[in-house]
Amino acid sequence: MDLLKLHNYQIGDYFIKLWKFEKGRFKEERNFVFSLYKNDELIEKWFLYGKIFYGRDYYRPWLEIGYNDKYSYELIEKFLRAFLEIMPENSHVMIEYDFKMYKLLLHEKPENTWIGKLLLECGFKNLKNWYIPEGYKEGSYKLQGEKLC
Repeated sequence: MDLLKLHNYQIGDYFIKLWKFEKGRFKEERNFVFSLYKNDELIEKWFLYGKIFYGRDYYRPWLEIGYNDKYSYELIEKFLRAFLEIMPENSHVMIEYDFKMYKLLLHEKPENTWIGKLLLECGFKNLKNWYIPEGYKEGSYKLQGEKLC
């Protein structure tokens, strides 16, 4: 579950670099931002971003990750897969999604979306669609999957 392994992770002409990696609210939590490059040229500073919690006592590890939706889902999916593959068993992942997917999820089950399919392919189960209104303090829309033993 070492995000540093994904620094310079490459797919075709594209690769990502860890731009920010800083302390979160807890000693086990880190905030991160990966930038996207193509042929050694920076094309997006905020490509993938989020939080990772490494776990503590009986609290399981988790990853919350978002993406810049101005890029194709195919490209985003390829890089997200690398994050999902480094997550250990008995952890969970929450992937933020955009308004286009929000509208799709009004009529479809989470497993029928590209994020849901990706989570299932990477060994995550018990998909949940999260959006909990909290009086203007709510987070973004997320699909969550559990990677169980």
